[in-house]
Amino acid sequence: MSGMLNACIAGFTILCFVLGLLISQPEIPLHVNVMFPKLSGESAYSLMALMGANIISHNFYVHSSVVQVQKRSHVLTLRTLFHDHLFSILFISTGVFLVNYVLLSSAASESSHNVIHSFHDAVDLMNQIFTNPMAPLVLLAVLLFSSHIISLTCVIASRAVMENFFGANLSLSAHHVLLKVLSMIPTIYCAKVAGSEGIYQLLILCPVIQGMTLPSSAIPVFRIASSRSMMGNYRISLYVEILAFLAFLLMLFTNIIFAAEIMFGDSSWTNNLKGNTESPVIIPHAVLILMSCASIAFTLFLAVTPIKSASSEAETHEWSVHSPREALGFIGKS
Repeated sequence: MSGMLNACIAGFTILCFVLGLLISQPEIPLHVNVMFPKLSGESAYSLMALMGANIISHNFYVHSSVVQVQKRSHVLTLRTLFHDHLFSILFISTGVFLVNYVLLSSAASESSHNVIHSFHDAVDLMNQIFTNPMAPLVLLAVLLFSSHIISLTCVIASRAVMENFFGANLSLSAHHVLLKVLSMIPTIYCAKVAGSEGIYQLLILCPVIQGMTLPSSAIPVFRIASSRSMMGNYRISLYVEILAFLAFLLMLFTNIIFAAEIMFGDSSWTNNLKGNTESPVIIPHAVLILMSCASIAFTLFLAVTPIKSASSEAETHEWSVHSPREALGFIGKS
């Protein structure tokens, strides 16, 4: 029931986006160069924000957590599973990608000479781009339902992490309260330090921090999905494995370029993070350097560390091979 509810909400969100785009008729043309900039130090910040806004790391594991508790028919073909995942990718992930495409490309095309300091400035910019006054309401509906879906997935993911990683079994209400408190603390801090401008910077910086966690989150999924001993016939094909590995390298290289630009770069966004401009600093520059380096180090650590279940299976297999031999040797001696 919850899965059907989320699917309906996602479909309604995409419908609102399409209708809003057709009704508003933005006058600013969409530029491909804005959405797919070159991978350089100057564009590393926007690439990290775009990557973190479109891909949430805990979504890699939410699907597995939901499927494990669902009552499904035991007769499932690969074609059925393929169609299920294809529907999720095309109609949900692509919808989120298109929403960010229109917002980012239109705002970048219009605000090439404007400086946006707060969320109110961004709303005024959107009102200038879209000619119909109904567009902000449609955008508000998209943001409302998107936040609802994200809230549900965060609760499911946090519960799975707390139970399997920390060994704590909390109730759903405790998960809701914990997530709200953890989100309110940085919001209150940024509002107290920099006001509305700090809130706006926090909204941009959160996807950047989210993008730092993507490489380390993708490694376990990739290694398990490509393991024949664990997945059996459901193991991903060689072509999908190559594409997944290339996507992982792209995320890792983006994080490396971002870390190098933070430490040694002299671009406009690094000067803002260092506090060399008039914009307030909500997170110290040294903290961002430590977070970025720790994320890369943790990714490399996961890349060279064998999976626990795989190593356990290898030890079990080795024990099962040697046990009959030891038993026969013991019988021969006796």
